[in-house]
Amino acid sequence: MESGITDSARSAMVRAAMDRVGGEELTGALALTADPGFTAPAVVANALKALRRHRDPRSVMDRPQYRVALPYLAAAVADDCLARTIEVLGDHSDDPSEDQLLAALDEVSGSFPESTVAVMLASVADADMPASDLCFRILAGEGRFALSGWSAAASAVGDVSHPVEAARSAGPTPEQRQARREKKAKDAEERRKKADAARRAGEQLRRERKKERQAASSGSGSGSGSGSGAGSGAQLPPSAPSAPRVTRRATLTPLQEEEFDRTDPLVGEVVFAWVPFDPDVPDPDGTEGKSRRCVVVAGSPTHLLVRPGYSEGGAKSRDWKAVPVRHWKRAGFDRPTWIDAGSLRVPRPSDQVPVGRLDPEDWNALW
Repeated sequence: MESGITDSARSAMVRAAMDRVGGEELTGALALTADPGFTAPAVVANALKALRRHRDPRSVMDRPQYRVALPYLAAAVADDCLARTIEVLGDHSDDPSEDQLLAALDEVSGSFPESTVAVMLASVADADMPASDLCFRILAGEGRFALSGWSAAASAVGDVSHPVEAARSAGPTPEQRQARREKKAKDAEERRKKADAARRAGEQLRRERKKERQAASSGSGSGSGSGSGAGSGAQLPPSAPSAPRVTRRATLTPLQEEEFDRTDPLVGEVVFAWVPFDPDVPDPDGTEGKSRRCVVVAGSPTHLLVRPGYSEGGAKSRDWKAVPVRHWKRAGFDRPTWIDAGSLRVPRPSDQVPVGRLDPEDWNALW
């Protein structure tokens, strides 16, 4: 990001954008923050919890005790809109030009209210991204998506005498920018180490299962299913629940057959997993994606094979190969959902808690 815009001005933009959000939309966003996959510092989580309990959260969300939660709440409001905007921008999503972003916003605004688009722009403007300053300028300008009232919100903070001039004259110090870069590099290195460890564990598991199948085949002369070997059963505690009773078996590739077990206890459950925006594009930093509810189709001790769920209105819901979930509420989804036709291999969290289970009718529709 270029310098010249203060943190106070960015926060004021978020506050002004959130002030336009309707009560029903705000309630839906607060519900998203209650999901197990939503993570935030304790002080933010407590503020969000208090807002969820309030009979009219919209009337109090700008009070000082709740302002710490506004950026997180804005991100929840803008989640689907941001995903759609990134999808429309395609290869230009990392650092679009003003013309490219405005063209994408024109298309996205056909599916989302302009108040949601404004929150999405303000949320990005408040983040440390290449497009943050561009989003700020669009909201502070005079075009279609300009946001009025943010200057007054900035003045109300008390430490900005003239928000427009302050936005032009100050910004993060070089030391702050260097600290941010170092933190991002450290986080990326940690993610790479975890991914390498998970990959090595998966390779070791495949080798062991191959040896077990060869030994069983030579000893009994009869082949057993890849998901019923002794090795897979030994990885589970004696009290582990059995897989859900379904009619159809998941369709796996030969490589998936080697690694994954169709009788894993989580098969058929809906869990949160990090899903990349484009699985075919390398993402070494692990930042180009989002946490989505996914259906588990097979599992191993270190990884899960999942099919992601996508909300109504996105491109996946219009993909003829995607499968609509008929009993989406029962399965733990918070809105009408379509299940992607492709499967993803994701790390298996040690503390994974399912949010629901796919109805057998919906499970059968996947295959």
